[in-house]
Amino acid sequence: MDYEHNIFVSYAHGDIWSGWVLEKFVPKLKGYLQLEAGRLEVFADTQIQTGARWASVLKRAVARSQLLVPLLSADYFQREWCRREMALMLEREQQLGLVGHDDNYGLVIPVRLGDGDCYPDLIGHIQYLDFEDYADPDLPAGTERASKFNQQLKKLAQTIARTLPRVPGCLDSWQAFSGNEFYSQLEAKPLPVPTPPRLIV
Repeated sequence: MDYEHNIFVSYAHGDIWSGWVLEKFVPKLKGYLQLEAGRLEVFADTQIQTGARWASVLKRAVARSQLLVPLLSADYFQREWCRREMALMLEREQQLGLVGHDDNYGLVIPVRLGDGDCYPDLIGHIQYLDFEDYADPDLPAGTERASKFNQQLKKLAQTIARTLPRVPGCLDSWQAFSGNEFYSQLEAKPLPVPTPPRLIV
């Protein structure tokens, strides 16, 4: 079985983020990837056809993608399919013996968009690229922050380009993965309850 996609972009849908991901992040990432590694196939879930059983389509798309790029926000670990997509790829990493290996690469390349207080402990072991200051749907072009956003995207594309040649070939057995072993470990931590200040009179 061959890969259908080089990169699967996993993100929490929302009124603000969906537009930013699909109109800014993915197109610009494709452009930088083309400079670094040639034309690559990037899956974002707008490619699911009307009438398709989306759970089956997403599971197959993860199984047929070389790398997962999850866009981590406070909402990401609240979403069942965000957690499931990452769990499926972490299960593959485990099967391939990449967990705790000295090769210094994995199949999950996280991008941090926001609040990390609710991230599960499992995520603390994976190096991420920090986009928090640049992940702004209203970020005007030509500003210093827009320039830094592009620099971060270029770093992401370079990381992907270095990693892709090391990814083992695609196996049919990956489509049977459930991700259950990792799914429960990806549950969001409850946000800390702020303590009201003590008044001294």
